[in-house]
Amino acid sequence: MRGPQFLPSQIVLVVAPPVLVATTYLVFRYSAARLGPARGYLVGFLFYWTVWCLLIPLLTVGPEGIRRMFSPPEPTFGRPGWLGVFLLVGPPLFMYLTVFPREIGSAGLTVAIYSALYAVVNGTMEEILWRGTFVTAFSGSWLWGYLYPAVWFGLWHLSPQAVEPSEPGGAVGFALLSILLGLAWGWVARTSGSIRWTVVAHVLLNFAVPAGRWFVTGKGGG
Repeated sequence: MRGPQFLPSQIVLVVAPPVLVATTYLVFRYSAARLGPARGYLVGFLFYWTVWCLLIPLLTVGPEGIRRMFSPPEPTFGRPGWLGVFLLVGPPLFMYLTVFPREIGSAGLTVAIYSALYAVVNGTMEEILWRGTFVTAFSGSWLWGYLYPAVWFGLWHLSPQAVEPSEPGGAVGFALLSILLGLAWGWVARTSGSIRWTVVAHVLLNFAVPAGRWFVTGKGGG
C-alpha cells in the first residue's frame, strides 16, 4: 500500500516543524547566554518570525495564499458557530479575568507598549504559519492540516521556555496548554476557511499576559 503522496510544498511543511523547534531552541539558548535574557528573547522571536512564520509560508503557499487566509470566513465562526465562538472568546476572556488584572498593574507603560507590539506581530505571524499555511496546503486532510500543526505549535513553545520556564506549570505545562489552543484555533480556521478571527483571538490572548515584560526584564515564558 502506498502512503500519502505529498507535493513539494507539503513535504516542506511536514519536515519544517521539528526543524523549527530545534533551531529556535538553539537560537534562544545561545542568544540569551550571549546577550542576556531580554535581548535573547528579542533575537529568538525575530528569528522565529522572519525565517519560520514569514519565509516558510511565502515559499509554500505564496503571497496569494497568504492573502486568501484573511478572506471573509464562511461560516463566520466556523462550524458549528456556537463552538467557534466559545473557542475564540473563551481563552482570552479567561486570561483577562484572571491573569491580566494581576499583571497589568505592575507592568508600566514600557511593558504595555512592548506587549501590544508583541501581541500584534506574534499573533498575526503565528496564525499565518500554524493555522493559515497548513489549512491552505492540506485543505483535504484533517491530520496534516489540523492535528499535526496543532501539536507542533504547542511543542515550539518549549524553545522560548528554555530562557525562563513559565510559572506555574513549567515548560511542559505551557506546551500542553498551547497544543489545546492550537486545536481550538485550528478548528475555527479549518471550518471557516479563514484566520481573520483566530488572529484577533490570538492577539488578545497575547496581550493579556502581558508578554512585553520578557523583552524588558527577561522574565517570562513562551
